[in-house]
This record gives sequence, C-alpha cells and structure tokens, in this order.
Amino acid sequence: MLPATVASAEPTTEQQLDKAYDELEHVIEDYNRIGEELKAAQAAAADIEQKLGGLQAKVDATQSEVGKFAVTAYKGGGNLSATRFLLDADDSASMARQVAAMERVSRSRQRDIAGFAAARSQFEAEKKQLADLISAQTQQRAALAAKKAAIEAEIKRLEAIEAGLRTTKPTQTQTPGSSSPPPGSSGKGAIAVQYAYAQLGKMYLYGAAGPERFDCSGLTQQAWKRAGVNLPHNAAQQHQRTAKVTRAQLQPGDLVYYNGFGHVGIYVGNNQIIHASRASQPVALRGIQSPIAYSRPG
Repeated sequence: MLPATVASAEPTTEQQLDKAYDELEHVIEDYNRIGEELKAAQAAAADIEQKLGGLQAKVDATQSEVGKFAVTAYKGGGNLSATRFLLDADDSASMARQVAAMERVSRSRQRDIAGFAAARSQFEAEKKQLADLISAQTQQRAALAAKKAAIEAEIKRLEAIEAGLRTTKPTQTQTPGSSSPPPGSSGKGAIAVQYAYAQLGKMYLYGAAGPERFDCSGLTQQAWKRAGVNLPHNAAQQHQRTAKVTRAQLQPGDLVYYNGFGHVGIYVGNNQIIHASRASQPVALRGIQSPIAYSRPG
C-alpha cells in the first residue's frame, strides 16, 4: 500500500511533485528491503535443504543402531540376560571382566539412544525452520507483487503530472559517462566513484541495479560491488552495515543519506554526490544539499 498522502494528493507545482516523489521513495526502498529479505530466505532455505539430507542419514543410522539394541533387549528378556551373562563367568576375575564389559556395552547403547534422540530432534527443528521460511517466502512474494503494482501505478500518475509541469521547467539531461571523476583519489572509494561517474545519464528505474538503469540504492550497491564490497539493495540496510562518519570526515565513495533513509547517493568530492533520483530522471551529479547521515563501506 502507498501512503495516503501519496495516493490522494494531486501535485500542482514542482515542489509538490518533489514531495510526492520523496514519499514514494520510502515505498520503493521498502520494496527493495522485501526483495533483500526474500533473497536471504531463499539462501537459508537452500542451506537447510542441504543439511536435511545429512541429518536424515544420521537419523537413519542411529535409528538402526537403536533398533538392534531393542531387538537384543527383547530377546534377552528386557535386561540383556544380565544374570546369565554373569553366571557364565568362571571365577571372580572373569566376573569382574564381564561386569566391565557390560558397563561399556550399556554406555555405548545409552549413547546410541541419546544420539538418535538428538539427531531426530535436530532434524525436526530444521524441517520446521524450512517450513517457516517457505511460508515467509510466500508472504514476501505476495508483498512484492502488491508493492510493485502500487509503485508502478503511482509512478505513472506522477509522470503524467510531471509532463504537464514540464512546459515551464526543462528536464535535466546528461550524456552517459559525460563527466570525469576528480583526480587525486585512490583506493576502493575511488573505484566506486569512477563507476558512479560512468553511469551518469542512465535513466532511473525502481528496483534496478544496472547495468543500464538504476534506483538510488541499486547505484550505490553496484558502485561498491565494483570495488569488491557487497552491500544490500536498500538504503537503510546500507547505512546499518557500514561504518558511520561525519560530514567533516567525508571521503569520495562515502554514502550520503536523505529523506529518512528513503534515498542514498555516493559522495564524489567537491561537496557533490552522484545519485539516481527518481522516475523520468537520469543518474546525475548534484550538490550535497541537506543529508541526514553518512557512512563508509569497506
């Protein structure tokens, strides 16, 4: 579902349109978050399915041993014929050896029983976790589908409004890769910045992470992936998983956050960021303006 203010407001100025897009950004980043959670659930389910095969084999093996013990105990009258076992001893020394042997057998069978119980308990627990993950995946897919439909309907509505406003304000245009990063930077941050510069002019698409179109967190994710750092495709999660810095500490490649973590860009130096802003707009270079937080991957 979209926020009521997004779904009902009818922007009549550029400022109102910007506000509507700001509100939509939160829905889009929530869509990205659910996508990340679905990927994590799928990976966990695959891991559990792999583990279940080994656990099933362990349960079968321990069950077989316990079964043999049960048959032996039944044939021996329930106590493995302990009395006959001791009476067969020829002397006290032999009886001592028989008692020690019985104790070893008893401990071994107790371990078999305990091992079977533990293996079966672990197997059932993993099976339940897998069932829960599958249920969660079903809900996540349904949520993604609902958000996808709502986002696309709202983008279509806002693009139509923007087309009407465009007669009074030209859209920003930029040739892909038309600018170059400032010299002097190095390291992973520089690699991320170089990637971001190469994407200038490519158009926005919600949920996209390249190579031809991006949303905000998809662009920062791919920029840092090029530098060898894996980030989730969600602005808030990127902030959570990276080192926090202050504005005074900003270095090229750092991430700059806006709009209650509904938006993120990559700092490129000279008090500027590169970001994928919104539908119908290209990846662009702009001033840092008024962010809410900063962080450093890597």
